[in-house]
This record gives sequence, structure tokens and C-alpha cells, in this order.
Amino acid sequence: MFCLNSKIMAGCLGALASGWVTGVSAQTADLVISNGNILTMDTVRNRASSVAIRDNMIVYVGDEAGLSDLVGPDTKVIDAGGQIVLPGLHDVHIHPLYNVTPQFGGEKYECDFEGKSVDLDETVAKLRACLAVADLNEDGWLIGKAFNPPSLLSTTETYPTVRAALDAISGTVPIRLDGSDGHAFGFNSAAYQRARHPKDDRPVAVTGASLANEYKPYGEYFNVDSNGEPDGTAKDFAQVIIAAPEAQVENFKPVLGELRALMASNGVTSAQDALVTDTLADVYSYMEANNLLDFRVRLNTHIDSNFYGGRDRPVDIDAALSAAGDMRDRFSNALYIKADGVKLFVDGVVEYPTQTAAMQHPYLEPIIDDASKVLGYVNLDGDICNDVRANLSRYEDGEVARSFEDQHGFAAMRCKKRYGLLEFTPAELNRAVAAFDREGFTVHMHALGDRAVHVALNAIEAARAENGTRGLAHNLAHIQFVAPDDVARIGEMGVVVTPTYSWAVPFWEYDTTVIPFINEVKSVLDLEAIYHPDGLWHERVYPFRSIRDAGGILAAGSDAPVDQPTPQPFANIAAGLIRADLLPVNPTSQEDNEPTQVVAVNADEVLALDDLLAAYTINGAIAMGQENETGSIEVGKKADLIMIDQDIEALAQEVATIWDIADTKVLLTVFDGRIVWDQRPAD
Repeated sequence: MFCLNSKIMAGCLGALASGWVTGVSAQTADLVISNGNILTMDTVRNRASSVAIRDNMIVYVGDEAGLSDLVGPDTKVIDAGGQIVLPGLHDVHIHPLYNVTPQFGGEKYECDFEGKSVDLDETVAKLRACLAVADLNEDGWLIGKAFNPPSLLSTTETYPTVRAALDAISGTVPIRLDGSDGHAFGFNSAAYQRARHPKDDRPVAVTGASLANEYKPYGEYFNVDSNGEPDGTAKDFAQVIIAAPEAQVENFKPVLGELRALMASNGVTSAQDALVTDTLADVYSYMEANNLLDFRVRLNTHIDSNFYGGRDRPVDIDAALSAAGDMRDRFSNALYIKADGVKLFVDGVVEYPTQTAAMQHPYLEPIIDDASKVLGYVNLDGDICNDVRANLSRYEDGEVARSFEDQHGFAAMRCKKRYGLLEFTPAELNRAVAAFDREGFTVHMHALGDRAVHVALNAIEAARAENGTRGLAHNLAHIQFVAPDDVARIGEMGVVVTPTYSWAVPFWEYDTTVIPFINEVKSVLDLEAIYHPDGLWHERVYPFRSIRDAGGILAAGSDAPVDQPTPQPFANIAAGLIRADLLPVNPTSQEDNEPTQVVAVNADEVLALDDLLAAYTINGAIAMGQENETGSIEVGKKADLIMIDQDIEALAQEVATIWDIADTKVLLTVFDGRIVWDQRPAD
């Protein structure tokens, strides 16, 4: 029973006087927060003004009248001054360790592009400047960190390909551009020479010949020019084949204090690391052993289809279960870490040029001139494309391919009807999810395209049919596109979904790499043309409200450092409330006073504040399998809670002030009964 407000206080205390509360009241609390606006986020959304904590547990929730026996000479009492107090926040899809910058020696130098748009001339200039100060050893790598993926297409007269640009910087130092989305990459020739085959780790350079032979199963991850040679751009698993040095525990040690501050300052007291390797697990082990964890964390062992099977061969279930089991056993006695999750990529990302998100409809093929005018679309079902698909091998010849493009104005290979890439066949995904479900692992699936979402739901359904409903909160991350029928299935099945809410707002530069390939548009410079409220993109993009209405469970994940190297929960909350922003009428303008207009991304799918707070609190706890311990401020739960500096409830009432929520600061973070962040104004 919970003592929550003055109207029920007397009855509550009377009911408990001869029970557990008698024992509680005989001992004073360690910490009391009073005079607050406490949003408990319990089942009925009770409110309170005070909370008391002893050791690491919440022992009282109610008003000030019930605190008399709990406040003693050693109790720390914090007057919240009417500020909002919330349960500690849950980020259910994040890569915590990549939000700080490990310190390297001569093995690697990270040149930070900060996600900004650049052309290849600017890319070369910046990388040259970084190389001049990098002090690399003879095996050292130059990394373009947080590189804006669309900038891989920003060729210039000087540099017609990414490979040409990066080769101009160095012919001996391997250079890799790491896309800020974690899926797109750029390489120079020296990096291609460092490639190692994933099956036996033997050195095999990536060339046109090796892509047709040794690397044939992985050919879809590398883009090639008209001669069949790698053009400097690649995607997804290419980063494993051409791997730069990975940060080790010693590289992370100097920056773990920054990580602790980052999480606590954002109010994140529980996080699900969406993809964990043995090396990253070593870092978490070090943090646990040295009392450096100020947040609970679930680790998801990555089961890569390229290593364990699932795409081009059957999944080695025994090997996959063994890897996940070893990780779970390793942390079985940890205080704040559990490793009972696995990560499966069902597909990739939707933006051009990567386009590995698995879609139910083929990607459209716009023909765009240098002025960004859409001249038309390739007729994928016309006679020309039908003939190309019937004779694809003919167009692998460079001269034939160039002749076709000169004649028709587009490359022959654009006729192929591309649906993206499923990392697991549907049957193998079913096998894998059923096996992990049977052994008690929660499966966290990257499912971005509507076909990937459909296949992932089928896998959960198959697991339940085989094993029964075991109460495991298997969840789908990102869900950028969902077919209406699958929205209904998410609700019927009670599946947890973990989107990044800030991605459901207009971002013109990114959207031009997506929308013209989903909807036919006449111009990428005309905002009304590109954001017109109909078509497949509008129907299926981020259907948050529809999922909620259908009965699905909305959690929240930042995917940081993708997009931003911070969890930014309140920016995500604001985005989920409005799904709109002001964009320059001329999106290419650099003028500060350029006229703007409001642009929305399917405003019918906005959520209420309670939905978003639930996503970050109780629903996040459900997704992490710890709803009996965290997610709400209730007696008997762990003492994880935060206090913030703004009345977000008031700000959420007016369209004009919704984006102000993004500026919310966390004043106080209490984790497991300990104050781990305190930025309250001095008295």
C-alpha cells in the first residue's frame, strides 16, 4: 500500500500502523525530498509531495505530514521548492561508452566532423589538418568521426569519388570515415589493403576481384564504380572487414568520469547498451569492480548473422546461445549489470546511399539534376527495366553500363528493384528468436523498415507459439516504417517498441535522402512538395500514437551517439509532443533571416506528455525486465529518481512552448539511494 496524498493519508497510516510501516517508522530515512511535485508514474498516476529513502529503497511516498517519524538528526532533507520529481529515466537503446572519446596513442586519431555537412574538398582539408597533428605510429589509422552520411555523395570537380578524395590525403595511412548513423563508411586505398576476411582473419585486400571471389557473400556491403572497383563508400558489416583499432579498457579509463556525469546529468539511471562486444564488456566489468557505475545497465550480446549465420547459411544456434550464455554468466553476480539480452539486426538504414532497411515496396529511383530538380523517376516496371533485370550480367561490363547510362540518363543497375537487406532470412530469424526466448534471453531487434518490422513480429509470434508466452519483453528498436496491419499486431501482441522520438521531426538534409525514394516528389527544394501529407512515407513513418492506441508499449531510446553524443531525453520528449519544427523556406539558404515555415512529420501521430514520460520510466523498466524494481516512485522500489528545473507539464500545454522542454535541466539525480548529480541552486 502506498501513502500518496492527504485525502488518503489517515486511512493509509491506520491500515499500516500494525504492519510493515511500524518497522519502517522505527528507523529514520537517509534522504527525504519534500515540497515537490512528484509524478510517481505508478499505475494510476498518483501524485505526492514527499518521498523518503533508506539505504537504496523508497520507504515512503506521500505528503509532509507522514514524514515526522522518518526525519532524524542524520537525515538529509531536500526542499524541492515545488519542482517536478520523476522516476529515474530509462534509455532502452543507447551505446553509452561511445558517447565519450577514448584516449588513444599513436594507433588511432579521431578527427571529429561533428555531423556537419561538408563536400569532399572540405573533407580533404579537414582530414589533412588532422593528419598533420595526429602523431600516428606506423600502423596508425586516421578516423573521420561523426561524418555526415549524405556528405559521402558531395563529390566535387576535384574529387569525383570518396576513394579519390581520401587517397589524396595519404597513400599509406589507412583512413576511414565513420558515418554518424553507425551504418555508412568511407575508405581510402590504404584502408582497403588492411581488410581481413571475417571467417579466418587472414589478410585479403578489398578489390573488385576479391569482392567477386573471397568477399562475394559480403559484396552488398561495398559500393563499386562502373569498373567494379570499390569507390570508397560502404555500409554496415564493411566496418568489420576493414576494422580500425578498437578502444580497450585502458583507452576508456581516463574518460569514465565524463560518462558518469553525462548519464547522471541527463537523469538516466537505467540504460540498455544496444550492442555489446567482449571488449565493451571488459569496460563494464572494470566500472563495476571500481564502483564507477551510477546507472543500471543491461548488456545485449550482438549475434551477427555474418558470424553466426542466418542470412546465407543456417544460424549456428549452439554457438549463438553459447556466446550469449557466457556473457550472461559473466555478470550473474554483478550489482548493477545484467547481460540477459541479445541484439539482432533485422535490417539496416533507409537513407541513400546505404538503403539497407528492408522495405515491403522497392525503393524508388529518382533522377535528380544538379539543381536538385527531380526530372522524373526510373520506370521500374517498364520495358527497359524489365529487359535489364532479365539480363543483369550484361551490364556488369563497364563499357555496356556507360553506354546504357549515356542513352537513358540513369544507370542500368537502378532497374534492379531494391528492397533493402534482411540480415536474417525470415525462417532463420524465427529459429533464433525462439531459441533465445526458450533460454530466457530478451531479444532486442533493430527493425527499421516495414518489411523488417513485419518479419520481426513474425519471429516473436513464432517464439510464443513454440515456447508459450514467457513474459520476456522482446522489443523492436527504431520502427521508422510500420505497415498499418503491423501497427495492429504490435498492439495485439503487446510488443515493446523503442523509437528515438527526436527522429520524427523534419530534418531537410536527411529527409532528402529518404522521402524521394519512398514517395514521388517533384522537387527536394520545395518543402510542400517533399513533405506533402500523403503517400507511403506519410502513412508509415513513425506511427507512435497509432501504436499506443493499438495497445503497444512505447519505450524510448536515444541511440546516442547517433545524431547527438548525449541521451537528450527532454529533447526527445519535446519532439514526441510536436513532431514539427521551423525550416527555412529555402532549405539551402545560409542566411540567418531566411523566412521559415512550420513543417510537420505526420502530426496525427503526436503523443501526450504522459505517454512520453511513461516511455522513459515505467515502460522503459518493462522493456528492461525490471518493472518490479524501477520505473515508478513507489514504496519498495529502488531509489532511482530525478528532479528537474522546469514545469514541463505547463510547457506541454502550448504549442509555442513545447520545444522549451528540450532545454530542461536535471537538478538532482538519485541512483540506488545515492545522490550522483546535484546542480541545485545554492541557498
